[in-house]
This record gives sequence, C-alpha cells and structure tokens, in this order.
Amino acid sequence: FIDMKSGECHTRMCHKNPTSAPCIFEYVYFARPDSIMDGVSVYESRLTMGSKLADKIKRKFPQHDIDVVIPIPDTSRTSALQAAYTLGRPFREGFIKNRYIARTFIMPGQETRKKSVRLKLNTIKSEFAGRNVLLVDDSVVRGTTAREIVQMARDAGALK
Repeated sequence: FIDMKSGECHTRMCHKNPTSAPCIFEYVYFARPDSIMDGVSVYESRLTMGSKLADKIKRKFPQHDIDVVIPIPDTSRTSALQAAYTLGRPFREGFIKNRYIARTFIMPGQETRKKSVRLKLNTIKSEFAGRNVLLVDDSVVRGTTAREIVQMARDAGALK
C-alpha cells in the first residue's frame, strides 16, 4: 500500500504460507491471447482447448452432422478456429459483438442478463440458415447467456 501522507510504498505478506491459486477464467476469458501465465501461452492453451473439444466430439459422436463452427465473441474465437480445423468443418463468424455492452455474466439479475445478451450480440443470419451449428463459447457461468445465444441461433435459422 502507499502511505498517502508520506508517499512511501509498503509491502507486507498477509498469509504465512501463500500458495498460487490461479482462476481458470484467466486462461479462458480475462487474459489476452498473447499473455504467458505460469509459463503457459494463453493462445496455445486456447488452441489446445479447441483441439480437445473437437477430439471429444469425434470420439463421442463419430457420425456428427456439424456443418459449421461459430465462436461466441471474442475470447472463444481461438478455440473455435482450432475445433473447426480439427473437425474439418468451416469456421464462420455468425455473431457480431456490440462493444458498448458490459460483460453480461456479471450483471445483476437474471432478466437484465437475458436482455443484455440480445443487445450485446447480433446474428449474421446467412451463417446459420439451414445449418447444424457447433457454437463454441469460452465458459458457462449460469447458462443464461448460453440459452439466449442458442435461441438467437435458432431464430437466425440454425437447424441444430
């Protein structure tokens, strides 16, 4: 802390045995892709997540009928791109993000979060119409955003 009267900076250990406890949201959501955290590239970790997602889909649903892979902007883009590549399916931008709407998952109240999702994202209908879509998001907190996004994809013409 900084002593406002003297201008001196002081540091102090607050815990006898501090341990590192990184939050997974740092890798999947908050950190920039060019960051290195604990010696791990955030970009590389997001690529790995996309590969692992695609591998799991191929293992569990070998006859999947995915036509296109669409990220939920912005931080899931790297994972979605890698998932599309690994699955051999096209990657498309189906959502346009309004950068002036705050993070929806931390907004107070369910109704506020639901309404904010529709203000935050707009669909490019031609990317959804008549297609089976794999939507890739970076995380799910309450599911409110995911439910609204799935409904928006359906409203834009996605089959599945």
